Amino acid sequence: MHTLRRSVPVFPLLLVVPFADASATDGFVGFPIPDDAIPLSSIVIEYAGRVSAVSDAPEYSVGDRLAGRLLIDLSVPWSINPDTPPNQRTYTSADPAFVRGFWIPGGDGFDTVFVGNDVARPGDDRPADIFGVRDLYVVQNGSLDGARRFNLTATLYDLIDDARLEQSFEVTSADANEPNESLSGRIMFSSIGPFPSVDVDLDWLSVKPGSCFAR
Repeated sequence: MHTLRRSVPVFPLLLVVPFADASATDGFVGFPIPDDAIPLSSIVIEYAGRVSAVSDAPEYSVGDRLAGRLLIDLSVPWSINPDTPPNQRTYTSADPAFVRGFWIPGGDGFDTVFVGNDVARPGDDRPADIFGVRDLYVVQNGSLDGARRFNLTATLYDLIDDARLEQSFEVTSADANEPNESLSGRIMFSSIGPFPSVDVDLDWLSVKPGSCFAR
């Protein structure tokens, strides 16, 4: 289990809004989830980083700061993809509230959480642990080709002990100091050309149960 190797700076939980009009019903949100809106039966993911690459997304520039909070709501129906082995679990839900916090609520639900313990990867001399979360916004009855995606991924050695959905850890970029380790994020506005996207290098990622935020 990873623990912090240096003190963690306190980041205001502010999202960089993709477009100027964050109140429009186009799938974008600019407001974090407050503590008093976090269910006890949830997992809270907090993150902060910098934009490292931009492709056809003029709202962003390299060096922009991105920080915020995602919520995995365990109170909604979810399932495990049966095609994944016991040490690599993909958790899915048809409820768009399963993962929320980056896009506005609504649409169709295709959110996923991947948890892999001791995952063997081509070219890597030892297995790594992977925690990945994907928040999607899909227009109701719309095509996944036009889905907007926000991904966060931590790939480190000895990060977690199993592939359960309920995880708790806190890491910084200093922890990803070996080859093939990484902390990253990505925003994609479509799966069809010209593939506008934004890559993010994370400075900090925290995964904790919602009970830690209870008042």
